Amino acid sequence: MSEYPELDEIMNGIRARNETAFAAAYRYTADPLASFANGMVHDQRFAEDAVQQAFLELVQAAPKIRGDGRSLRAWLFRSVRFTCLDELRRKSRRPEHLAATVPDVGVEPEFPPGFDTDPDLAAAMAQLTPNQRTILILRHVVGMDGNEIADVVGGSRVAVYAASRRAERRLRVLLETTDEGGV
Repeated sequence: MSEYPELDEIMNGIRARNETAFAAAYRYTADPLASFANGMVHDQRFAEDAVQQAFLELVQAAPKIRGDGRSLRAWLFRSVRFTCLDELRRKSRRPEHLAATVPDVGVEPEFPPGFDTDPDLAAAMAQLTPNQRTILILRHVVGMDGNEIADVVGGSRVAVYAASRRAERRLRVLLETTDEGGV
């Protein structure tokens, strides 16, 4: 049994394509998935769409998914991560400029105080690589440990901790530069 016993129970229902199991998995994981996606792309509507996309993919892949609740959680975060990385690549090729702000609706991501309101932090996070952003958001916003992050991004726990330290150092430098009026 994994550290996610609720999801361990749900896994069998998902493999059997039980609607109640999918609904339970959604209730259990949608908020952290949306927080992660919104942290990656800074677009709440896209974050909601990324979560929906992950569950559509889950419906298709359900009979083939192996493992326990931790595996299911990692699978969902990987799916959202790939959707976000695709969106970041798309935005870098064709930046969009919206004339008006679209009102926020739906899932309210749970960020630590200041994460989504501090413009200096948002600007510094935007300068990190997508992988650095992924690791920091999974670690500090979602609260995953090194093993869980390694399940999502691939690699080992040791590599995740090393990458996390580098990303934190880079973020610290970017924030210090901002404090000095340089960014």
